[in-house]
Amino acid sequence: MATRRANGDGSCRRITEGRFTGKWRVQLTITDSNGSKRRISRLFSTQAEGKAFMREVQRDVHRSEAEAAKPVTLTDWFFWLVENDWPDTVADSTIRSRIGRFRKYVEREWGGVPLIKIDPLDVKAFYKRLRDKGIGHATREAIKTDLVRVFNQAISPYKRVPTTWGNPFRLPMDSKPRREAVALTPMEARRALRSKGLDKRQRAFLGVMLLAGLRLGEVMALSRRQLDFERGLIHVDQAVQVSYGGRQTVGLPKGKKKRYAVMCEALAAIMQAHVADMESDQFVFSATYENQPRMRKLVYAYWRQLKKDASLPEGMRPHDCRLSHVNWIEKLCPDVSATTLKEHVGHAVSGVTEVNYTRPLSSSQRILSTEIDRILGYTQVGARCKKERVGIPALSSKRFWATPKKS
Repeated sequence: MATRRANGDGSCRRITEGRFTGKWRVQLTITDSNGSKRRISRLFSTQAEGKAFMREVQRDVHRSEAEAAKPVTLTDWFFWLVENDWPDTVADSTIRSRIGRFRKYVEREWGGVPLIKIDPLDVKAFYKRLRDKGIGHATREAIKTDLVRVFNQAISPYKRVPTTWGNPFRLPMDSKPRREAVALTPMEARRALRSKGLDKRQRAFLGVMLLAGLRLGEVMALSRRQLDFERGLIHVDQAVQVSYGGRQTVGLPKGKKKRYAVMCEALAAIMQAHVADMESDQFVFSATYENQPRMRKLVYAYWRQLKKDASLPEGMRPHDCRLSHVNWIEKLCPDVSATTLKEHVGHAVSGVTEVNYTRPLSSSQRILSTEIDRILGYTQVGARCKKERVGIPALSSKRFWATPKKS
């Protein structure tokens, strides 16, 4: 009997006994691109068929080896992720934005460079050139975020570059001074909503931003049917999404999560005055001449006029309304649970609230001061502290500051 050569070129031999007598058995072992070995054993009626099968398998193996040896360029890898990875987890509008930035700012300079040959020094110079061309800080940060994500996925989980490598696109860029967010107090918000310079539409727009804490895209897409005055709820099931280049569509809210936001009585009164004559499918803050959400540029122009009419702080932006709203609940509403707050504003985890939406509030600081006085046995009366009748010495007495005697 001929010696079997399942490894290497494989073997094709005739079977001389048993139920398959007269047939030809092909056996070979192949190694895939991941290094895993797979044994193949097939029967054929003729030797010619068996050898043809072997040649086809070997051609496929050689082709795979050649492709594995060919260096993957940044463009190849980026668009592989576009087609095979991102559609499962990323919104279409986000993918379109990433493609637009890559085509405009990255592909000409980096598209043909193999992943394994991207030099951090060249990346540093690339970031500097973007700045020198006058590309805005927010756009440059978005470009960097895209590239860091793409290279990270090449390292893990897809292992297109060695796992021991660092990410060259993670190099720092010149940082923009952080804007100081404006956090209104409840009384400041009340004064703004009562401003005589506001019309019904402006008051409703500011009210839903401050008193419901909706995102700007959610406010832009708000329709009459979403307002449930009987239950005091706003069904947040749609939002305006702006893609790269300004393309505007109406889709699901951030994270594709629908939710119910609470509508307090003060907000309900403001909204009822504005939507009294509206149809169910009409947008609450539609474009001037048609039932469509206003484009974002027009919304910001509208906000600037509203800010002036309501005497709001000069540096205040629409998102500061949401920040103020979350800040009130977090610091001034101790009976509201963390889960209720997350459901109301649409946060995935509690940490988002603490890190991004809390700012000092003088009213919350006064509550803290009062609570410390309370546990010490003192209550605030006017501008002075009055001792409660619990047997605690006055703050000015030496006995208060004395070291307690050991029992």
